[in-house]
Amino acid sequence: MSVGFALLQSFWFFLPAYVANPAAVLFGGGPPIDGGRVLADGNRLFGDGKTWRGFGGGVFVGIVLGLAQWGIAAAVEPDLSFGTVPMGLVPLIALPIGALLGDLLGSYVKRRAGKPKGAQTPGLDWFDFYLGAFLLLVVTDYGFFLAHYVYGEAIYGLAFVTVITPVLHRVVNILGFKLGKKDVPW
Repeated sequence: MSVGFALLQSFWFFLPAYVANPAAVLFGGGPPIDGGRVLADGNRLFGDGKTWRGFGGGVFVGIVLGLAQWGIAAAVEPDLSFGTVPMGLVPLIALPIGALLGDLLGSYVKRRAGKPKGAQTPGLDWFDFYLGAFLLLVVTDYGFFLAHYVYGEAIYGLAFVTVITPVLHRVVNILGFKLGKKDVPW
């Protein structure tokens, strides 16, 4: 595998995680996941910005995109396929769910630090969903993670996704702000 293809492949496989986060914002609203629960520190568990509808919508969009990618890969480039049915469904489902679980964990950490919804937290804002997606992928399909993000040239793909994530996060947040879907551009 060439380094260029490894970069493309790593980005391609991570797309369901990338789209889950902004899709959650688009679908958001309704009852918060934490039910309004306030912890002993006086802050909410997650906050009003993390809703069941947003979580479900984000996961749904991530899975639908992954299924579309699977179909495209079957017709164009089999090396961009998530794998065979049913095992190929595991990374395809784990990535968007993990991304949104990571985002929830990021909100939890921000609330424990006393930061309000929308407070800028560089690093945590950029990588909470990224780490959540990869962690759930490692737990559910370690072989897929190793094959597509660690072994051989795939490690360059992991480095590429790591470097490009803050850039994409910033661009998408600015777009969400300009569209009136986010209160702040970060």
